[in-house]
Amino acid sequence: MESATVLTFPPFRLDPANAQLWRDSQLIPLRPKPFAILRYLAAHPGQLVTKEELLKAVWSETYVSEGFLSTYMRDLRAVLGDDPKVPRFIETVPLRGYRFIAPLTTTQSKEL
Repeated sequence: MESATVLTFPPFRLDPANAQLWRDSQLIPLRPKPFAILRYLAAHPGQLVTKEELLKAVWSETYVSEGFLSTYMRDLRAVLGDDPKVPRFIETVPLRGYRFIAPLTTTQSKEL
């Protein structure tokens, strides 16, 4: 049996190993790129993640404009119910990047 890290920021649980986002007991469908953005931000809680760093982390082999990042960030915020003007989960740092600001706990889940 292996254990995998699950990141919890109520009411959400992010399961990176299984590429799943849960809201309480409901599985939330999330496309791969918004999921990758959320996973990267949640892996660096409280830290400024620059737009360039995020683009490199999520699109390492491909050039993508910041417009794509903004679009995916908007999609991600819609899924989380997060307001960029009064953020609970992801704070925008103007002209620089983003910061994951929600209280975050990590737990180990057992996998078969």
